[in-house]
Amino acid sequence: MILGQKIAIPSVDKRHQIPAYYALPDHKPKGVIVVIPEIFGLNSGIRWRVDRWAKAGYFAIAADLFWKIAPEVELDPDLPEEMQQAMIYYQKLENEAALATVEAAIQYARSKQPDCKIATVGYCLGGFLSFILAARKKVDAAVCYYGVDIDQHLSEIKADHPPLLLHFGDHDNFVSEQAIKTIRSAFAEQKQALLYIYPEAGHGFATEKGKRRAEKSAELADQRSLDFIERNL
Repeated sequence: MILGQKIAIPSVDKRHQIPAYYALPDHKPKGVIVVIPEIFGLNSGIRWRVDRWAKAGYFAIAADLFWKIAPEVELDPDLPEEMQQAMIYYQKLENEAALATVEAAIQYARSKQPDCKIATVGYCLGGFLSFILAARKKVDAAVCYYGVDIDQHLSEIKADHPPLLLHFGDHDNFVSEQAIKTIRSAFAEQKQALLYIYPEAGHGFATEKGKRRAEKSAELADQRSLDFIERNL
């Protein structure tokens, strides 16, 4: 793997530069993975995820969702004051602006790997954005870890959507049990959508480190994500 590094990528309108982090495999990429962060910036956990996808053989990139609000901020969800700050930034971030940032990463990846299929892998807010990008058919496949508000946007996705994988913990304090039931019901008859629920796992259970991580659930979800990507890219 070529060592991951911080870069700047052009915005969709080419008028701005967006902080990003990317990594390359040692050989021709099997595909592109656009990692979509939570609400904590391009912190070490997100960079590790990018590096991990590169080690698995993919061109991997993540863009800074907060580049207009607090560029290059890195926050730790285990610290209450930093969690509070993240929530403040999240309230200031409009969904369409966040989607445009991810689309900038997709465009950049396409410019570098024009022959590759592209998947998004998102966490929390990123999981929601990954879902919306699949609904809008902007990607070839999408993985959503504990995506918030998906249940409120199910009408946006059509029956012929790209392959979709959703992970939820059954003790999630940001995604209710009813929300998960609604999502599961919506995709019950769709073969191209997979939904898994992880017992005793809370929000952020697949974080790379910290108090939120649920080791067994995280390992299982990550293996399922890898298998899903390998099948669909």
